Amino acid sequence: MAKKAEIGKCVHCLKDGVELTSDHMFPKSWYPETTAENLEKWQFPCCRVCNQRYSKIEDDLLNRLALVLDAKHPASQGLVDAALRAIDPNAGRDEKDAAARAARRRKILADTFKGEKMPDDQVMHGLGERWGRDKAEQMAIQIPRAGLDAMTEKIVRGLVYREDGRFIEGSYKIATYLDGPGAEIARQIIQKAGKAYKREPGLEIIRAVVDGDQHTAIYEITFWQQFKTYATVRSGRHDYPEGYLPLDRNEPVKAGDLWCHQGEVHRQWLPAKLFGKQLSNNDYCRKAV
Repeated sequence: MAKKAEIGKCVHCLKDGVELTSDHMFPKSWYPETTAENLEKWQFPCCRVCNQRYSKIEDDLLNRLALVLDAKHPASQGLVDAALRAIDPNAGRDEKDAAARAARRRKILADTFKGEKMPDDQVMHGLGERWGRDKAEQMAIQIPRAGLDAMTEKIVRGLVYREDGRFIEGSYKIATYLDGPGAEIARQIIQKAGKAYKREPGLEIIRAVVDGDQHTAIYEITFWQQFKTYATVRSGRHDYPEGYLPLDRNEPVKAGDLWCHQGEVHRQWLPAKLFGKQLSNNDYCRKAV
């Protein structure tokens, strides 16, 4: 007798009463060969539509990211070879599979830059040139920002479900950021109050709760020990302007920071005019990117 489908709520889209599948928080194909065989690969419930949508995002991202990872790094061992096979028609199981690999190869090559055509100001932290080649010999591949944002959000939602047994409801907003100078505030908060959750060596998540609200937090996600993304989860009460992060209470106020009164239901953020020590009855935030 076939197993009866489980009906419940999807972690991603939050639809209730749907047929559930099991989604891996860190995709199975993203685990390097150095992963311990007995490591639990975290999963959570999601609907079939979301599972299929994320599967396409994950496959495309891995095909691109793996090509710029360090093939000799233990945290990404085997992923580069797998990505190369995925775009090699000669590795196809049959004619149809070979054609799919060839199409994938053409798509990757169309999004590849070489030499002076490379946009240096857009190279992700941790994924730059590591072999000491001349600029003319260097190559870069486009990594879809939307895909990185989706994966960051997926991991955040999955961790909250696994660790807290709850969903990130629609009244909360998830904002995602790339690593760089704009993430300095997030790093400071995480270093002071962060708790680590690891699926080593491929994934590490650090979460820091903000303002004593368990539901409001900052996340740092490290992939294969080579690059990071960040996310904030905040409620309407902590609705910081787009692109801004909460300022740590011990951080002095600087030009460009915003402030508003604590406890406001509809918060009006204004440019800070009093610099230095924060006023105890105000909230502050600073531009992240």
